[in-house]
Amino acid sequence: MLTPKLERRARALNGLPRRRSGPLWKRVLTSGYTWGLLAIAILSLLALVDMYAMMHRDIELPDGSIAYGIPREIFVQAAKWAWPTALVWSALFIWLDRFRTLNISLYVMAFLWGGCLSTWFSMHVNSWAGERMGVTGQDPDTGARAAIFSAPFVEEISKVTILFGLALFIRYRLVSSLQLIPLAGLSAIGFAFVENIVYYARAYNYATQVPGIEDPIGEVMQLVMLRGVYTSFGHPLFTSMTAFGLVVGLRHRSKLVRVCAPLAGFCFSALGHMIFNGIASTVPLEQSKIYWFMALGVVLMILIMLIGHLITEMRRIRARLTDYVRTGWLLPDDPKTYSGPFTRPRLVFISLFQPSRVPATWRMIGTMTELAYLRDAMVRGLVDEAGNDRARDLVDAINADRAVAVTRASEPIVLPPLPKFLRRHRTPQLAPVPVRTHR
Repeated sequence: MLTPKLERRARALNGLPRRRSGPLWKRVLTSGYTWGLLAIAILSLLALVDMYAMMHRDIELPDGSIAYGIPREIFVQAAKWAWPTALVWSALFIWLDRFRTLNISLYVMAFLWGGCLSTWFSMHVNSWAGERMGVTGQDPDTGARAAIFSAPFVEEISKVTILFGLALFIRYRLVSSLQLIPLAGLSAIGFAFVENIVYYARAYNYATQVPGIEDPIGEVMQLVMLRGVYTSFGHPLFTSMTAFGLVVGLRHRSKLVRVCAPLAGFCFSALGHMIFNGIASTVPLEQSKIYWFMALGVVLMILIMLIGHLITEMRRIRARLTDYVRTGWLLPDDPKTYSGPFTRPRLVFISLFQPSRVPATWRMIGTMTELAYLRDAMVRGLVDEAGNDRARDLVDAINADRAVAVTRASEPIVLPPLPKFLRRHRTPQLAPVPVRTHR
């Protein structure tokens, strides 16, 4: 038996979470997720304030012209045009993380990082690169040379930095592409959200200052449809390529693969981003339809790969849970129940009609999945004997929730009783009184 200190060290070396006890408020305050989210939120606020100050004030350019600042009201209107795209894509990426759902704070951190810190870093670096490349005009970072040769590398590096940071601190929880791609997608969607606000605000501000434009909103709506609908998949597509390379590196024992796989993924993402920006900057819009269909083909290939990964994850979870069935730690039906893409949502759906069983059902699904991935990491040699102690903790949690949780997808749905005001009031019938006869 290891002492508590040695056990904590062994778990830390393997990236396993340590045992936590005490009230909820204490666990929240001592969680690294809480303080990480707070730090990124503060930095994001400062970055937003700095970007707003940059674009709000008037700037005198070297050629003597004035670049007028963008009023606050225009930023508010631009945010109203940009938020539907961010909401739809964020929901899709969170839904994709179906098997081993991450902590909600990680989703928020990824979105804030991409939306605030990545855009702040990219705005400064792209502007500096545009000036070095001799781009002239009111907005150097929108020049073709900067957009093709500088922006792809700068933006992709800034968006995926959060992934590499999380891989260092919580590599135990990042076990599949179905987790890393949602985080990469949320970072990219956050970046696209703020970037769209900037583009829409600049276009609307310019349209309101040019006398020849009679319908400024109509002009901007063309840009909204282009960036918010037709090409909204661009940033998530490129950043997901780096996520694919990173997940290969995290799950491989070779140090060479761990280094080369993420690097190759980043090179593919930057190259794709460079081609995309090159076409958008040099090819007229009416001639770019063929390239748009080619990009949709790439998106379709990514979707097919994700479906393949989904099937692989189902089989992996079933196989690893079967290992614990053989040792007698789990029931024979558990692998089939907790590895299916449809049985798991059905368990949650059944529990919704009995609210007292929802927390236990939700916890048990997550615990079963974590146990399967823990076993897989031990089989691959990524986690040593310290994983056995963590496995015992998970099995104890499963046994504690099994009595309350919904554990069978075939369990009938129990409808809750109707409220009193909806029940039919019936007049109770009195029993007939026997008639006594006199003899």
